Amino acid sequence: MDSIGPALRESLVLMEDFVGKMVTLCPDAIIGVDRRGVVTIFNPAAERLTGYPATEALGKLTIDVIYGSRQRAREIKKALYSDEYGGPGRLEGYETEGVSRQGVCAPVRLSAIVLFKDGQEVGSVGFFHDMTRRKQLEDELRRLSITDSLTGLYNRRQFHSVLHDETARACRYGRPLSLICLDLDNFKPFNDNFGHQVGDSILQLVATCARGVLRGQDTAFRVGGDEFCLLMVETNEDNATIAADRFRRAFNDQWPIAMSFLHKGMEPVYMSLGVAQLQPGEKPDSLLMRADLAMYEAKRAGGNRSVTAGACINRTREC
Repeated sequence: MDSIGPALRESLVLMEDFVGKMVTLCPDAIIGVDRRGVVTIFNPAAERLTGYPATEALGKLTIDVIYGSRQRAREIKKALYSDEYGGPGRLEGYETEGVSRQGVCAPVRLSAIVLFKDGQEVGSVGFFHDMTRRKQLEDELRRLSITDSLTGLYNRRQFHSVLHDETARACRYGRPLSLICLDLDNFKPFNDNFGHQVGDSILQLVATCARGVLRGQDTAFRVGGDEFCLLMVETNEDNATIAADRFRRAFNDQWPIAMSFLHKGMEPVYMSLGVAQLQPGEKPDSLLMRADLAMYEAKRAGGNRSVTAGACINRTREC
């Protein structure tokens, strides 16, 4: 420093002051470490992200604690020296997790660079952008894209995706898979006479009964106006038909309670259900067609019943 001129010395002091303030004010966590991985730079945003005060981090905390494990720290260091994320000694847009003092994991996007002095590596510094809010927004947007807003059940788009995946899985491992298609009987008169608000409450009642009856591994979908599908994994057609009847009876039991405010004299809404078990080598469209045809067979037989689709549709269960 003594060998440089006053103007350059003043410029360096101003630059050091500027960098210090920038690190302090930066909204992203900035964490620097020495070659041993011990923290040497820890700005206020890093305190907020990790929950560690700077007094407990500087010179004491190692980076593997912030990453949550030594294994993850090794993977990040390996990425830092690879060509994949900006070239050796640089890391740009690397997504990982940080673990807070309280043990809470937060998704972060990490950008880092190796530091050198006199040609020797002395450590590295990283910028940690907290991705929690962005991930939450992405998750919410995805949830909205696959969910029916009225009933909270999965929508038609998600139905076809899950049906395809579960059909492939069942065929691969030789496990049973059953599909229940259902349609509401006498729904239109209520919707026409009392308005969409009452119609919506009936559809919501279906969803409520589905959640109360189905197992955690089963999935319910609203695929149309008053059309629903229930996908039951690890379930053969006999057990699926038992579940369909249990679901139908639960809806029938709840109907007089949920609709007690309506005028009497109209036929209650019932369910017609079709049940089909996946056959060896069967495609998703074929399984859906058989369950759908069984459901229409139930409607033609008077409704308020389930029909099981086998080689031919010929078995019914009524109240």
